[in-house]
Amino acid sequence: MNHWLLLADPKTYGFGDLMKEGKAVWDGISGNLAQKHMRQFKKGDRALIYHTAPDKAVVGSARISSNPYPDSNDAAGKLVVVGLRPESKLANAVPLEALRNNPGLSGMTFLKIQRIAVSPVSKAEYDEILRMAGK
Repeated sequence: MNHWLLLADPKTYGFGDLMKEGKAVWDGISGNLAQKHMRQFKKGDRALIYHTAPDKAVVGSARISSNPYPDSNDAAGKLVVVGLRPESKLANAVPLEALRNNPGLSGMTFLKIQRIAVSPVSKAEYDEILRMAGK
């Protein structure tokens, strides 16, 4: 099982929307590196959802509910999407500044390339973020 951090814009589709709907197709990801990561997703992988501005915090956890498949909205046929199901809202959101100030997360891909929409997270990083959130 792999672990991921997924960026979501709370103004257009945030974790609350995912919780309300109960499932979603995670699409709209077009960056080359983000797409490379998405092609590595496997059904059952776990993900943390990070809200971009104004929140700038990890707010929830989710599970990848399908293997990657072609994005039907991509005429070029290069993009993939995945199914996503919410797990739980974090008891305490973990703000970007707290992520940056935690020495155990200093190697986290997201902290090095913050604009990437999908980034891998090690099991230790995933567990540490959940610990910071009070889980």
